[in-house]
Amino acid sequence: MTAWLALLDASPPDPDLTAAGAGAVVLAGWRSARQAPHPEARRVDPRLLDPGGAGGWASLVWPARDVMPLFDDPAVVQARRAVQRGTAPRAVSTFVIDSTHFAGSIWVVTHPSALDDDPFRRLGTRLVLKVGAGLLGCTARPAGPALERYSGAPWPWDGSPQG
Repeated sequence: MTAWLALLDASPPDPDLTAAGAGAVVLAGWRSARQAPHPEARRVDPRLLDPGGAGGWASLVWPARDVMPLFDDPAVVQARRAVQRGTAPRAVSTFVIDSTHFAGSIWVVTHPSALDDDPFRRLGTRLVLKVGAGLLGCTARPAGPALERYSGAPWPWDGSPQG
């Protein structure tokens, strides 16, 4: 399964899942779309999207396409390592648009006090959103010490077949 998230100014006409964010910002999600369902959509770990998921808080790092660092950039590698040894969020995923660039991240927590534990927040301007129920689920803590990604998949997705 492939999953996508987009940070938009208005709700798109055909998302699988949506949740209003801060001000006029909308976080929209799609599951099973093979191609990007919207020009602003970025691939995300499919386990992150859950229509039965509880509400919570999300810390999003959403860099502009012209300033996206490489996944091999030491700052990105260090943030991924910090996820493995720090406080586990309810869910975490990086975003991808191709096989080499870090296209951002999402750190999902139940309580806003845990938002500052997001190690990706140092990689760019972050947006904090209160997200309603029906969009974001839970993901297992990434197994360590491996930091590899496969076939340009979002990290920490393990690439196993999913329904």
